[in-house]
Amino acid sequence: MKLVKLIVVFVFSLWLAGCSAFTAYGRLEKQARKAYQNGNYDQAVYDCAYALRINPTYDAAQFLIQDSFKAAVIEHESHLKNLSSSTEKFRWDKIVSEYNDLIRLNQTIEQLPSLRLKATGELIEIETTDYSSQIDTAKQMAAETHYEEGVTLSSSDDLKIKKQAAKEFKMALGFVSEYRDASEKYEKMRLAAILRMAIMPFEDKTETWRKYSPVSEVIMDDVISYILRDDSATEFLELVSRERLQQVMQEQALSQSGIIDESMAVEVGKILGVNEILSGKITQIIVSPEQTTRNVRNEKKRVVIRREKYVDDEGKEKVRKIYGEVEAKVIVFKRTTSARIRGSYNIVDVETARILKSDSFEEFSSSNVSWATYSGDDRAISYSTRELAKKGEQRVPIEGEMINRAAKKISTSIAKSIKDYAR
Repeated sequence: MKLVKLIVVFVFSLWLAGCSAFTAYGRLEKQARKAYQNGNYDQAVYDCAYALRINPTYDAAQFLIQDSFKAAVIEHESHLKNLSSSTEKFRWDKIVSEYNDLIRLNQTIEQLPSLRLKATGELIEIETTDYSSQIDTAKQMAAETHYEEGVTLSSSDDLKIKKQAAKEFKMALGFVSEYRDASEKYEKMRLAAILRMAIMPFEDKTETWRKYSPVSEVIMDDVISYILRDDSATEFLELVSRERLQQVMQEQALSQSGIIDESMAVEVGKILGVNEILSGKITQIIVSPEQTTRNVRNEKKRVVIRREKYVDDEGKEKVRKIYGEVEAKVIVFKRTTSARIRGSYNIVDVETARILKSDSFEEFSSSNVSWATYSGDDRAISYSTRELAKKGEQRVPIEGEMINRAAKKISTSIAKSIKDYAR
């Protein structure tokens, strides 16, 4: 009898273990075990912690989190030991990162609910360490390293190196706010490193401006607008306003349609006092006029067409449904249109007239609409056909609108490229 009881208890335990695998905390523990086996001890700790917040008595997670936490701490302290003997210039950045990981791990353990062994009720204690003084020292050292690097780079006359100097002072402030006079030095170097750029109206070689609104103006206005709305993009970039650009172009008797070659653009850039100019050309605009296609089909459905009375075998009068097939003729209309714009642009150094960046662009915009009509028995049509029929005839955007949509895609693409270039 005793043996039977032991077997029952064992089977019941296996059943419970199997059930836990289908729970949220069971899945998290399984995920943590996999991370542990792969050497990702930090993730194993976090997954176990999530599992124990759901079920603090889940013993599989209780045991695993202790092993994972110990392994994670040993690994990070080993990294710290190696970094402390390293001669790498910016090793303190990595040291701060290691301490941040250790602090997060320890906080995770400290925020756990009380853990007790299910069998005995004994409290499980996991010892944690306070790394606050160590990370404060590391941050000071990291800030000093970047500050000194910024000071070294500040003596350069090169715009890109001045920008890097400003970034170094900013990084110092990221480790220790108000570190020495890093704020003042950052702002001084940021102003010295600002790239002043003029975006010229694109030359429209397709001359579609005679038929539609000037595409080049749409692109230029949107590029400037997209960039100015992004504060991070203007940290080291200043764009000449369109008004100022037009004023200079008028003074120089240049065409407002954007027909200006690169040498003329450089001269305008010198007058504006900018470092670089962006000029481009639209080489192709293709518009596909709206096209409407028809798809004719028949839809059929078996429905109740009438009811009739009859007398059953017991002589009782009853009513039965008579089914039949109904049909409707459906015409589905689809109307489409599209536009494609191709071109290229260059960024030119005003002082040397050297091309610093050259790229091409191509964007496509399309639109399609559908609706339907039908004749015959409306009981035969499907739900989707009925919804299409409710719409009535649909229109697609006019050609000019499709071109503008493609132009706005180009503006977004060019603006992103310029922002990445200037950062």
